[in-house]
Amino acid sequence: MLEAIDLCKIYKPKKGVPVTALNKISLKFPEKGMVFLLGKSGSGKSTLLNLLGGLDKYDSGEIIIKGVSSKNFKQQYFDSYRNTYVGFIFQEYNVLDEFSVGANIALAIELQGRKANDEEINNILKEVDLEGYGDRKPNELSGGQKQRVAIARALVKNPEIIMADEPTGALDSNTGRQVFDTLKKLSRDKLVIIVSHDREFSELYADRIIELADGNVISDVELSENAALVSDEPEKENIVFNDDMVEIAAGYHLTEEDRIAINNYIDTHSTERVSLKLAKKEARSQYFRPTDQSKIKSQDGSTFKLIKSKLPLKSAFKIGASGLKYKKFRLVMTILLSCIAFGLFGLADTFGSYNHVKVCTNSLMDSGVNYLAYAKAVKRGEGMGTWWERGRKIKAEELETMEKDLGMTFTGVFCPTTSYLDISAYYDPDVEMTKTDYDVYATSLSGFTEINNDKLEELNLELAAGKLPDGSKNELAVSDYVYESFKVGGYRPDSETKPVKIETYDDLIGKKIKLDEREYTITGIVNTGLNLERYLPLAEERDYTSTAQRLVDYALYNEFYYAHTYGMASAAMVGEGHVSNLIEHEPKLLASNGSVVFYCSDASDGEIDIWTEYCAELEDIPKDDILWIDGERDTLGEKEIIISPSVMSVYDHNSGIGSSMSSSDEAAAVVKDVRFKMWSWSADSDESIEGNDYRIVGVIKESSIYAKTGVIVVGKEGEVNAIVDRESAGDYDFVVGIMPSSKSEVTDVVSYSYRENSNVRYEIQNGVTYELDAVNDALKIMSKVFLFIGIGFAVFASLMLANFIGTSISHKKQEIGILRAIGSRSNDVFRIFFSESFIIAMINFVLSTLGVFGITTFINSVLRKDIGVLISVLTFGPRQVLLLLVISIAVAAIASFIPVKKIASKKPIDAIRNR
Repeated sequence: MLEAIDLCKIYKPKKGVPVTALNKISLKFPEKGMVFLLGKSGSGKSTLLNLLGGLDKYDSGEIIIKGVSSKNFKQQYFDSYRNTYVGFIFQEYNVLDEFSVGANIALAIELQGRKANDEEINNILKEVDLEGYGDRKPNELSGGQKQRVAIARALVKNPEIIMADEPTGALDSNTGRQVFDTLKKLSRDKLVIIVSHDREFSELYADRIIELADGNVISDVELSENAALVSDEPEKENIVFNDDMVEIAAGYHLTEEDRIAINNYIDTHSTERVSLKLAKKEARSQYFRPTDQSKIKSQDGSTFKLIKSKLPLKSAFKIGASGLKYKKFRLVMTILLSCIAFGLFGLADTFGSYNHVKVCTNSLMDSGVNYLAYAKAVKRGEGMGTWWERGRKIKAEELETMEKDLGMTFTGVFCPTTSYLDISAYYDPDVEMTKTDYDVYATSLSGFTEINNDKLEELNLELAAGKLPDGSKNELAVSDYVYESFKVGGYRPDSETKPVKIETYDDLIGKKIKLDEREYTITGIVNTGLNLERYLPLAEERDYTSTAQRLVDYALYNEFYYAHTYGMASAAMVGEGHVSNLIEHEPKLLASNGSVVFYCSDASDGEIDIWTEYCAELEDIPKDDILWIDGERDTLGEKEIIISPSVMSVYDHNSGIGSSMSSSDEAAAVVKDVRFKMWSWSADSDESIEGNDYRIVGVIKESSIYAKTGVIVVGKEGEVNAIVDRESAGDYDFVVGIMPSSKSEVTDVVSYSYRENSNVRYEIQNGVTYELDAVNDALKIMSKVFLFIGIGFAVFASLMLANFIGTSISHKKQEIGILRAIGSRSNDVFRIFFSESFIIAMINFVLSTLGVFGITTFINSVLRKDIGVLISVLTFGPRQVLLLLVISIAVAAIASFIPVKKIASKKPIDAIRNR
């Protein structure tokens, strides 16, 4: 069954001389029987037992288990060996105080992968005379009862070997006798190896006695074969009746049968005095002889099979939770500091996980933006990633694509390039519209858009008064916001007419205003939902304005600007077909690709500069609108251009005074025979375009509508062609729809705005996106900084938890050793302390999650309500909850792994002895 070959164990203290505990011991043990290991303290008997049981590691030699060598066993194999074949019984009982008697026994069953049941537990308790004690805690038991619990725990696994280290050392003689009686019965079917210093008991119960001294076997005897012949009559063997004397063998304890036999003997000698004498010879000592190990059969290893332990999660949690009762102040401080660390980690992640689309989505929803306005932007340079909006118009077919992509309805807003839709001239000049630098009343309209009953419904608009305009006539409807502006400023059609008060909707209906050289009649008032009351404080005078308040006012005005400009509040709403008519008469312009400058420093009239933002093609300009310098042309060469007088400035070399051109004749005279240099940015690269020898071959007459646009005319080939953004041609300056209500739909419209897979995109126009785009780069940098800050807090939390677990391990070191002794592996130990860490981590998770949610809500609220920032900077959502959960579990695992790895690497016997 079990064999030791040349087994050596040397203890090497940090200081002092190495001690040889076992010196090449070779022993062979049978499959059953009761074997005592005797010897004085330090003889090596306990060391031998610990090595045989895998609680300690031998330095050299070999242990054979059921024919299998353990020479190359890892610690986990020894753990499984104990779980499968060995039941340990210790002098100090080593039962787990947190568990009831039944739970202590059930644990041994569960470690073997079996399910414990009450019947099996009750049967084993009955076998050790503890029936009915299953629900009691160990602290309710006597020493002998605890030892019998330890025996029951060893027996319930039905092990083939029982190893007992001084099992009666802490018991009185009567209780010790009961323990040995129990072990003796077990030895009939199992190998029972007992370390003891009690020679009397050993000779009374042993089938074999091995005595050690200084790490060597000095005696190895076994019970002689004829011992069994007298074993059935122990009273004759250990009690001798001799006339008037009864001799009792030393070390023998009288049974009830012995007492009756002695009384009967006394009765037969009633006339004589009977003496009781304790004999010098020990009980049964005459029946032992040297052990013949050759008769012990060896095994071939065919029946060797290990059962890997698996501590039930419920038991692991129970043991782990019990550790929380130690060092309660340290526990509270650990949870407090860990919660702060976890909370700061979560808070840092709300910065560190900055996502432009997500932040924009949350900010739009938190700000309650009603309208969704898109303006066209094109990328200027692949590497630069800069998007330009100015002068880029949305085509009708692009509008249809947007509606199809987003499943929404939009209305286009057109603003003439050549005119400013000013309405401030119609207010009473004597009325002070604002007392600050901020004007919250309508001074101009943002553009023309077509309206009908269907559009009213689609855009959540309401006709408050009057009727909708007729597209075939110069009629329009204005918003209630425009009406409120006229209500404050009054209405004056011209400088010769006395202003009239506007007090009702009807007062404004029928009034006329001139827009884009056309006179329009107001036919209706439309309620667009703009909350003007929110912005009126901007126009009110204050005695003192702090820097913080000025920042709040600026943010609020920025919100107001986008709310009224890129919505329906400032739109001139006209009837169907009217916008199409306006677009048809609009100059055909193309935006330049950034700033374009033509210059000449050595012209006779001085330095000449030509700067523009708009271009046009020759075929779109009426021939009668051009004053040709060197003759009329049908096409332009690659370095030939036509200019508007308004884009040209001449700086006199002598006076240093600059003047602009207003006359086409004057401009033509100045640029004739002058060669210009050109500088611009390319649409397709990050580098500027530069060129020489450009000629101006014509000037647009000041009477032409194109002269008002400050346009230059270019050909379709050559370097000049590269400065033209041909994608900028279109019909609408921006389009307006209703902002969706669901978060997923808002995410879709935001993602559509910030798409990067095209050189053209449509950017959302409101205060939220303006503020967010302004601080986007800063937030990205902050996100990286806070990412590392968050990692730092997570590490700090791990160290805090690891420190607490390390303290807890010091309290549970002996329990760990006990668990290892009964067969649990290091994985089971980890499961215990991970359970303890997990409980703490879950407390931290719940508290920190609630804390981060509260703090982010508070900060966003302060930024939005008290400061006026529209951005929901801190984003707390499922990501943060999941991340806090993951990091809590990860921290629990890491915090457990480091100290557990250290304790798991210890030999079980060291843990049991709390070394």
